[in-house]
Amino acid sequence: MGATLDQDAVRLATGGCQFVGAGDAKVEYLDSIDSTMRRAAALAAEGAPEGSLVVAGEQTAGKGRLGRGWSSPSGGLYLSLVLRPDDAMLRRLPATLLGSLAVAESLEAAGVTPHLKWPNDVFLGDKKVAGVLGELSRDGEAHLLVLGVGINVSTAPEAFPPELQDVATSVASSGGAPPPLQALLASFLSRFEEHFEAVRHGGGAGILSSASARMPLLGKPIRLRLMNETIEGTASGLSATGGLVVEGADGSHRVYVAGEVEGVGGP
Repeated sequence: MGATLDQDAVRLATGGCQFVGAGDAKVEYLDSIDSTMRRAAALAAEGAPEGSLVVAGEQTAGKGRLGRGWSSPSGGLYLSLVLRPDDAMLRRLPATLLGSLAVAESLEAAGVTPHLKWPNDVFLGDKKVAGVLGELSRDGEAHLLVLGVGINVSTAPEAFPPELQDVATSVASSGGAPPPLQALLASFLSRFEEHFEAVRHGGGAGILSSASARMPLLGKPIRLRLMNETIEGTASGLSATGGLVVEGADGSHRVYVAGEVEGVGGP
């Protein structure tokens, strides 16, 4: 399995999947595209079923959280999945948490040691190596969720924009051996499907436990930046629906579903 992808390699990577690439699902690979999320949303609008997949060798206008861009130079794994969760599933665990856990597990299987930063980032050391983004909308009477994943695999440090070189990394630049992209894609899809199907059928406790074990900020003082305020407290754990439970100085506990979290007094 080589370091690059093509249409055949991407199709092979879906071979062991239950619904990604199965049946009438679309599977596309493009050497370069503005955004795999935009393309996946367009396929969904044309009726592409759940499990449709778009993979790119690079993105020229990748999407990040809170409207930010995601630097997507050649050397990474960039993909978007079409998902159609029902109301019950949306009340369980967020697909972004399932995605970030699947990324971490896949990188661990490739021999590196990542950790998760709530809600959906994957880090190697103190730098971000992968991110996961979900865009939820309506498609008639049903829900449409496009899940975007970007993993920096063999990206050279100088390939990142100057403003990101101190905060972004890749498997290769962090000292790890970059895994073949086809193997990494297959591993991610398999692990994500396992988690997604577990949540679809009402599971999730084991997923929460696995994700929590990979979040070093849990149990420590944190600062949480929200849209209009910043709060400080102790990140005491994850709620049953994947929210961050923050204990205040007065002993109160509040659950947050979004925000930018950072450690206080240390990395």
